[in-house]
Parts: sequence; C-alpha cells; structure tokens
Amino acid sequence: MIHLYRIILPILGMLSLPYYAFRMIRRGGYSFKFSFRFGLWPKLPPPMKGKTRIWIQAVSVGELSSISKLLNFLLDESDVELVLSGTTSTGLSLGEKHYGSDVLANGPFPLDWLPFSRTAWRRIKPDLSILVDSELWPEHFHQAKKRKIPLIIVNARLSDRTFCRLRSPRLRWALPLLFPPNLTVVASSERQRSRWLELNFPQKNLHTSGNLKIDAVERKNFKHDERAMVRKELGFGENTLVLAGVSTWSGEEKFLIDLVQSLRLEKIDLQLLLIPRHAERRNEIVSTLKTSGLPYDLRSSSKIGKLESIAYLADTTGEVLRLLQAADIAFMGKSLPPHHGGQNPIEPVSLGLPLVMGPNNQNFHETCSDLVSNNALIVGKNSSEVHSHILKLTKLHDLRESLSHNCFSWMKKQGTPSESTFSIIRKIIDDQISQ
Repeated sequence: MIHLYRIILPILGMLSLPYYAFRMIRRGGYSFKFSFRFGLWPKLPPPMKGKTRIWIQAVSVGELSSISKLLNFLLDESDVELVLSGTTSTGLSLGEKHYGSDVLANGPFPLDWLPFSRTAWRRIKPDLSILVDSELWPEHFHQAKKRKIPLIIVNARLSDRTFCRLRSPRLRWALPLLFPPNLTVVASSERQRSRWLELNFPQKNLHTSGNLKIDAVERKNFKHDERAMVRKELGFGENTLVLAGVSTWSGEEKFLIDLVQSLRLEKIDLQLLLIPRHAERRNEIVSTLKTSGLPYDLRSSSKIGKLESIAYLADTTGEVLRLLQAADIAFMGKSLPPHHGGQNPIEPVSLGLPLVMGPNNQNFHETCSDLVSNNALIVGKNSSEVHSHILKLTKLHDLRESLSHNCFSWMKKQGTPSESTFSIIRKIIDDQISQ
C-alpha cells in the first residue's frame, strides 16, 4: 500500500502546487532552510552512547506552544537530545527563537515522499519520533517502521472531517499506513480516545493525557501593574472596556468593528483589540478598518497606540497572551459562519477573560462543552446572539466577574497533561534502553 501512496502523492502534489505556492508566497518566510523540505538536513552524527535522539514535529505556532512544558521536561533529561521540525514559517521562526540553541537541529519537516523523507531520516538518525496533534504522514511512519523506531502522537486529536474520512470504507485501505504497530497515541481527551478506538486502533497503544494546551499558558493572575502597562502601550483608556477578537478570520473583524461602533452609539465606552489568526491578512483588515472610519493603530507600524484610536490591530505573532491582558471581554474567532471549527479557547480562559463564541467550535468541541457546563464560556447560536451576549457583558460588571472566576476555577481543575505525557514518553525511552 505504501507503493500506491508513493505513486499518488506526487500527482496530487503537482495538481495542488499552484494553490500551495500562492499560499507560501502570500504568507512569506518559507525561504528559511528551504532545502530541508527536500530532506537535505545536516548530516548529524549518530546519537552519543547513552543518549536517545528524539525527532519532534510540531506543525505551527499552536502546536509548538502546546508542547512548551513538555519540551522543557525533555530538555532537562541528561540522556535525551532533541531535533525539532515544523511546517509553517511562523512556527519555524518561533522554534528557532526559543529553542534554536537548545536542540541539536531545527528546520522544516520534509515533504512526505520517499526520496525526501528517506533522506531526512538517514541524516537525522532519530531513536524516537514524536508528532503533535493530528499529524498522520504515511511515508514518515513507514520510514520509522522500517527502522523499528517508536512513533508517538501527543495531544492526539482527529477532527470531525478526518474522523469521518478515516471511517469511510473508501479509506479503510489506508489505515495500516496510518496506524503502524510501532505507533503510540496519547489522546487529548476521552472523546478523542474513543475515536481512535472506533477506528480499531490497538487499545494497548492508546493513552489519554488531557489537552497539552492547558499547560502552554501561565496559570496565574497577571499583576495589575502589568495589565495597566499593556493597556497604556496599546492606547486604551484607563476606564474604557476593551473587547478582544482572538484568532479572527475573514468577516469576523468586520462583525466586531460594526459591533463596537453600534455599542459606542449607545454611549458604551468600548475599544477593540484585533488579533487575527493570520497576521499576513493585515492589508485586508486595514482596508476594512479604513472603510469603517474607525480610528486605528497597527502594531507592525507602531507598537504604541494613540489615545484617540478606537481599534488596535495586532498583526504580529507570538504575543497573544501578553496583549490579551489588556482586554475585558473576548470573542473567539473562526466560530461564526461561514467558518467552521473554531479556534482554541484556552488562552483567553487562562487569563480569566469572559469569552463569547459563535456556534462553530467543532475542532475544540470537548473543551468548549466543558467550559459551557462550568459557566466559563458563552456560545451564541448566530451573530445576533453573539452581539447580544457581548452587549450584556459590557453592561453587567457582576456577570464579567462571575465568568472570570469560573474560568480560573476550570483551569485549576485540569491538572498537568504535560507531566502525564512525559511519563509515557519516558517509559518508552526506558523500554528502548533496556532492550
């Protein structure tokens, strides 16, 4: 079956090349160690005696951030050395910035085709391969299987779309490629674990840790003076309310801009912080802001916001938690139609921000359902309901305080998924050493 995959993949790759080339040019930053994508990593020496070399693949900023605590655990192990790879330009940049000096090598994940994957495996020479979230790469898995190298997917989740596809009779033939016998899965929730079981993944190779993104944030109330400093930096008034649009997608910025304008007409002192999911959409969002007539500041042009501005567009990456300290209320992006799936709500919740989402949260269904049941998240059935919920939050201080308290309580109950995951990885390493 791997031979069929090797034939089909380059054909599909050629057909989709214009689309992905356009995306790469638009987003920029893909020239970084570009040859690594073709497997041309440095020829690393074999691991030192007594050390286990772990190759970790984290696609983008979100995945890399989610394993920050796990990475710290592994970096503290004297018998472990790490190789880190990523896919997106922003994820690679963050990896180089935070871990470049701590890991043996860092660069783009090779394209999952025989010549490129095999070359990378020969050069990196890992003893263990770890992938994050929803990484299913048949050639990468085959190279590990051929070398008898353990594979682990941490924080594992199958989206609704992926799950439905894998359950389809038309794709049953692919399951042996995606579920090799050397694969261990550490699911992000019990619901996700049940999905792997439903696909007949071996129960003995399946574990549950909880969502690693819980550990990616600082579990503390930020100091009041730090919040005041960030608000002043962004040009927000001392007594004004700030609504943050977090990881917003196209159309949602306009919805929030219109909402802020309508509430300000009702004499509600409200300002807007926009943190789009993709910073490279800045020109599109700036055009929307200009059309609205709302005075705004652009972080990439000037980090200091003007007091007369109403909106602040944070078109940078890696600053979400710090900037969210300035907010009083948050809206979670990719949750209003026509968008589907939602974005991760954990960061605003970790700060105790009263959070409102649209009806679509399929990618984080378990987390959102749990938050709703703990009164730590409000979900609107449509844009009108979202508007009404945010209006209510701007008017009711006690409601904001109650939601904030519930957010902190929910975070406290989540435990430490990174420690559970690390213990599983450590056991696999020890089992390898003892063989």
